[in-house]
Amino acid sequence: MHNIWRLLPGHVESLIIPAFRSGRQCWVYLPPGYETASRHYPVLYVNDGQWVFDEQGGMHVNRICEDLIRRGEIEPIIVVAIDNAGQRTFDYTPWQDWDAPTGGGDAYVRAIRDTLKPAIGRRYRTLPGRDDTAIAAVSLGGFISVYAAFAYSTFGKVAALSPSYYRSEIYDAVRNSWPSRRGLVARFYQDTGYPDDYWIVLMEETAIRAGFLPGVDFMSVTVVGAGHSTPAWEHRFPGMLRFLFPPR
Repeated sequence: MHNIWRLLPGHVESLIIPAFRSGRQCWVYLPPGYETASRHYPVLYVNDGQWVFDEQGGMHVNRICEDLIRRGEIEPIIVVAIDNAGQRTFDYTPWQDWDAPTGGGDAYVRAIRDTLKPAIGRRYRTLPGRDDTAIAAVSLGGFISVYAAFAYSTFGKVAALSPSYYRSEIYDAVRNSWPSRRGLVARFYQDTGYPDDYWIVLMEETAIRAGFLPGVDFMSVTVVGAGHSTPAWEHRFPGMLRFLFPPR
């Protein structure tokens, strides 16, 4: 009977928290057996939420989680996907640029920390600690995820798929976190394609200089021939989840 959760599917449900970004649309994936279990779960927050699950052009992260959980390759997790509401450039950039509507990223991250995360904790059975709270996304959403992890102590795990490290300040955020970083960011994952995707070597070098250990608490992956595309990210998502959420 202790394995009955394997017979019960996970599911995705819509969620709107009125206090979070004026009722920003979110979706929540609950793992297999959630409804009948009493356990609490780690949480992964994902930006660009409208492309995360089974919507047209989505990455089918719910199906990926389902397969990995059932095979025992990751621990069961809750995934919270946050719609960008057409404001991704503003919400995913913490610094103001003169020629674009940018600079809202810090307020966006604080809204996740101060409003969305507590609401998720009240509504669902979550593990609220830093090491059980992760943030991830692709491209510019990956950039703001890395910023969130190193600017605040809320997110103990971070993943950036094809991140657009468009401002040098992001390297300073990682570099300046040493030696205080240890114990704050428990796992850091990044990846990219080659040659037609973003360059992540400088961040790899910066993270290692900051004390991260490749294969232990840091993973940097470059896939030859992969492009900046949803199919490429969907293909790499399982490896990212295995690294962030290994079975306990």
